[in-house]
Amino acid sequence: MKTYKQHLISTRSFGEKLDSIQKPIFRSSAIFPVINNNYLETNVTFMGYWLLKRNISEVSILVTLRDNKGKIIKRKTIMVDQIKSYKVEIRKLINKKNFEFIGSVELEVFSSRDMVYPYPAFVLNYLSQKSSTFVHSCGRIYNNFEDLNSNSDIHVPESGFDIIPNIGFLPYFAFVNGEFGAFKKILKLEIINFKGKKLRKKILINKLRPLETKFIFFLTEKEKFFLEGKKGTVKIFHDFKGFFPRFICGNMKKDNSIFSLTHTYYDTSNNYKDSFWLNPDKKNLHDSIITFPIFYKKKEYTDLVLYPIYPKSNIKFDLEIYNPNGNCIERVENIIIIKKKLISPIYLNIKNYLNKKISNNENFLFAKILINGKGKLPSRLKFGLNIGKPNKYDVPSNICFNAQVPNKEIFNKRGTFKWCPILNHKKSSVVLSNFSLAKKGFKKSIVDIKFWRERDNKFFEKKIIINDNGNYFIDINKNKKIKRFLGKETCWVTFNSDNPFLSGYYLEDLNTGIMGADHLF
Repeated sequence: MKTYKQHLISTRSFGEKLDSIQKPIFRSSAIFPVINNNYLETNVTFMGYWLLKRNISEVSILVTLRDNKGKIIKRKTIMVDQIKSYKVEIRKLINKKNFEFIGSVELEVFSSRDMVYPYPAFVLNYLSQKSSTFVHSCGRIYNNFEDLNSNSDIHVPESGFDIIPNIGFLPYFAFVNGEFGAFKKILKLEIINFKGKKLRKKILINKLRPLETKFIFFLTEKEKFFLEGKKGTVKIFHDFKGFFPRFICGNMKKDNSIFSLTHTYYDTSNNYKDSFWLNPDKKNLHDSIITFPIFYKKKEYTDLVLYPIYPKSNIKFDLEIYNPNGNCIERVENIIIIKKKLISPIYLNIKNYLNKKISNNENFLFAKILINGKGKLPSRLKFGLNIGKPNKYDVPSNICFNAQVPNKEIFNKRGTFKWCPILNHKKSSVVLSNFSLAKKGFKKSIVDIKFWRERDNKFFEKKIIINDNGNYFIDINKNKKIKRFLGKETCWVTFNSDNPFLSGYYLEDLNTGIMGADHLF
């Protein structure tokens, strides 16, 4: 793990200039565990953003499909020379209609010009008749030893996702090994229930082949009684090397017909170098903020999850509710105060903080949580966002997202560029927001939106204005012009804003109670 400061510098999150001696990136990659069966199929989607964002004329992508033991099954090359949507379908790659397959797909992007980042913007989609869940690129094989070393300064466990107590579902995490084989790898797990009790387990992997895919189901139906009917979480202690050890994870229905998808995150509960972030301007900037949409109609709910992965801190959370115009319609102080290390996950149902008048409102609402640590906060504040719409099932989104940290330099950025996919299977939507760290507010956001489809490089354009602290909701099915343009294709949407604080989420709902969602790139 890099320190958070080094991570932000390497990603130029605050508009930093590249170091003159920094090595250029000519290869970026992502590798995903894939699964196909009679119920479920795997797709990977992306857009030619390098051409738009980096002004690169073309890139080539080498797609490698491997079986679960790491053996190459098929390779193909995709030339990306147009700004449009692309999709890799595992069924079409193998050219079989009915087959069961577990393995991996690696996508390596090659360019003759510097791509800046070694990790590309791909999205993994597990699709069935009951669910469409997805997650952005997380695992990858390192480019070289320099890449490996820069990401191995600090070794910490992975954690930060939900184990749901639902009958018939089992929790899992999965990864693809790097190019180094290994013997007798022992994973140590700490399963934590809502009371902070721990169930410790060890998982022995006798032999781990190079580029082998592993799906690990670490809690049986009988062992789930330990959760006592409520959600829990897990910490995964490992010593993997040679690949970026961010795991895909979630909960699987035992008949393999549903896989929820998110990714793990660092357990930073023990202090390390740059564990804390200092507010450079306490008078004008909040110590930190997080923002997210609130779903509150009928059975809908929105839970903010705090996992036991932060170092000991003294912080408090205040909640503000905003309507689309940017008006604060509710403020609740001290919804939670933390004065020591968390020992269990905390679930805050934001719906409980809405009064009846607000609950009867038809507006789309956003939460802004002000995090106050008296000028000092953990530099990595990661949360889970559970957007739930129970129906036959109740498996919420469990998005892994982070808090904004204060830096005066970001106010000098001319704007920002964001993008995300529209899976377009049934009910697809995007929610945009414009919240800054400035205590006195910042400015409105003028956003140029373009929808890019698969069949060609044509786009549908739309311009909007989002007020300071405002939000904007795009329901694809309710916008006939957009829907007609896209047809039934998966597409990507780009958002070019004159404001550096534009952010948002994208969602997919098949009306079964399984929610797919993630944050924008």
